[in-house]
Amino acid sequence: MNTPNDLPYKYLQFKEHGSYRRYIQKDIPKQSPPDSPPENTPLNVQSHGSYGALLFHPNWKAKRKEILSRDMNCCVHCKGNKDLQVHHRQYHFLASQQKFRLPWEYPDHLLITLCESCHNKGHNKYKVPTITI
Repeated sequence: MNTPNDLPYKYLQFKEHGSYRRYIQKDIPKQSPPDSPPENTPLNVQSHGSYGALLFHPNWKAKRKEILSRDMNCCVHCKGNKDLQVHHRQYHFLASQQKFRLPWEYPDHLLITLCESCHNKGHNKYKVPTITI
């Protein structure tokens, strides 16, 4: 199994978020990739790295809308309807391609709707598994 240093992504852990994991590409090009948010996007959005930029891609927006609709636009845990987010129940690292699966390429059963509060609590309490395929 690959260690985080062997992967084309860098593993970051933030103490204020407990065991929250974030992966960014090690070799980020100096020019903005085509999937990155526009220049006038707020700084906190631009600072999310390459994965955060993918969350602005039309394919993710469509997949997110589909999952929110499936879950009746409410958190599957607390049934709240404020600050909804779509959570990946696991991440897939594609060994043959040496990259992570794109956020919208996951099967629907691995995506759930959570409010921001439940999402943060979940990431603080549980580690999202990364599966090497």
